Amino acid sequence: MVMIETDILIALASKTDKHHTEVRKLLENLTAVKLSPYSFIELDLLVASRNLIVKLPDFYEALEAALAYYGVTILAPHPVHFKRAWIFRRKYNLTFFDSLHAATAVEKGETLVSFDKRYSNIKELKYKHPSRYSK
Repeated sequence: MVMIETDILIALASKTDKHHTEVRKLLENLTAVKLSPYSFIELDLLVASRNLIVKLPDFYEALEAALAYYGVTILAPHPVHFKRAWIFRRKYNLTFFDSLHAATAVEKGETLVSFDKRYSNIKELKYKHPSRYSK
């Protein structure tokens, strides 16, 4: 089973994203895909900071429909994620959200699928780049 994070959501949501088609194929071919519970917070901060320009509230309605279509479930947040994320930030110099995504995947025993290759440096984490699934 795999877990995805914010970069996969952004690629899925934007037809102009260079990874859009790849992400759609990825989600069509995988089963039991889970989403980091912290992705929506990160995504909303990107929208609020205008680093991601979307039409609200339509964007979130479409995202909800897309996740349902592909059968993506959302994991629940848990305090242990923050404990491990704190360790990962110190040990691997990760961003706040990257550390939370990695911590969640480790705690849940999931393989994290992301375009962010920095995850490959985390020894405790099972990580795969999305291109590994298109071969």
